Amino acid sequence: MGITLYNDMVSVIDSYDESKIKEIELKLGSQQGRIIEIMERAIITQEKASDALALSREVAAESRGNQREVEATLRSVRSEVEANLEGIRAEMKALRKATTNPLGN
Repeated sequence: MGITLYNDMVSVIDSYDESKIKEIELKLGSQQGRIIEIMERAIITQEKASDALALSREVAAESRGNQREVEATLRSVRSEVEANLEGIRAEMKALRKATTNPLGN
């Protein structure tokens, strides 16, 4: 058993090829370079997504503010129109009364 293990070790040592190690190191280096490049792109994409999210939140807040302003203006105009309408109705009522009963009875 010891001799078999020794012979196996000798065959492994004899089959050692420096060029294969260099080739594997080159492949690993290029893969690491690609992984780093992919990670950099992912970071840039994440930053852009974060900026887009912040911008969308800002736009949503501005939109809600504009909506409140429009609703307040609309309520004001509606109130003014209703007041004018009430005045016109009162005038019409007085005119109707005056034309149907000229003596005021």
